[in-house]
Amino acid sequence: MKTLSIVMPLYNAGADLPRVLQPLLAAISEGTALELLVVDDGSTDGGPELCRQLGAHVMSSGGKCLGPAEARNIGVAQAQGDLVLFVDSDVILHNEVPARVCEQLSNDEGWVAMFGSYDDRPPYRSLVSQYVNLRHHWVHQHGEREATTFWSGCGAVARQAYLDVGGFNPARFPRPMVEDIDLGYRLREQGGRILLDKDMLCTHLKRWSLYNMVVTDIFGRALPWTRMIIEQGGEETSLNVSPAEKLKAGLAGILTLSVIAGYWDTRIWGLSAALLALAFYVNRGFFCLIGRRNSIAHMLAGLLLHQLYYHYSVLCFVYCQIEAPLRATKARPGT
Repeated sequence: MKTLSIVMPLYNAGADLPRVLQPLLAAISEGTALELLVVDDGSTDGGPELCRQLGAHVMSSGGKCLGPAEARNIGVAQAQGDLVLFVDSDVILHNEVPARVCEQLSNDEGWVAMFGSYDDRPPYRSLVSQYVNLRHHWVHQHGEREATTFWSGCGAVARQAYLDVGGFNPARFPRPMVEDIDLGYRLREQGGRILLDKDMLCTHLKRWSLYNMVVTDIFGRALPWTRMIIEQGGEETSLNVSPAEKLKAGLAGILTLSVIAGYWDTRIWGLSAALLALAFYVNRGFFCLIGRRNSIAHMLAGLLLHQLYYHYSVLCFVYCQIEAPLRATKARPGT
């Protein structure tokens, strides 16, 4: 069985650290993991000292807010294990995760990396927090077992495969963005297989506001991910950019156009009502999950938030398609 190191980037997560560290330190005491390496990226809240008191090995990124990509690279450089499990400082691993990582990445199926998902019990009950965290859970729980991307919130990689592709790219991703997706692409390009393990679960402790959701989705996810896809000249078809999701995004756009047209002819609003019902139906599993875990109000809010999500995702895609030739022209020598 291969050995395991755990690496966690840290920036001002002090309040949650006792809960976050408990299963990680338990894995060490049980012999499932060799070490826990916490890489402080300029915290100002006393979190690094708390980690030391709780028993973690803490190192510094050498700067302030260099970003999680650089912090993880620093941790991996010091790691002693054959495998590295990445954990974000706002997630609580389910206790069995370290053992699952060792088992799956030590077998002979050729996996070089694996990741899981948030569970379906996010603790913060606001409409947006429940929607965002359960959306992540739903997407990963319905993805293909062999993935084309990677997720570092609760993901593991064979250390040598990680080093062979150069690790995360902090020059391109100096703040939390899609540095893990980029890593996954490069692992795949080298022939590595990535496992999406739906039983590899963690609880996400983040509180989401509407503003934070929109800004993160647009600038941390949609824009950089679309640019990567265009640069590669490929077509990403996994997770939340699958063909089915693109059709649902198109439905959201038609729904909005029908509502706008209804201001000139109110008879069209009957079509809008039918389209809204269809929008609920095509994502009924997800919205019913929100309702079961919360309330009818949460479910209806989820329906509306999901239409908003589709709208700005499509706008980001269109923007990147227009932007791409301009960026290519600017990058040519002599232009």
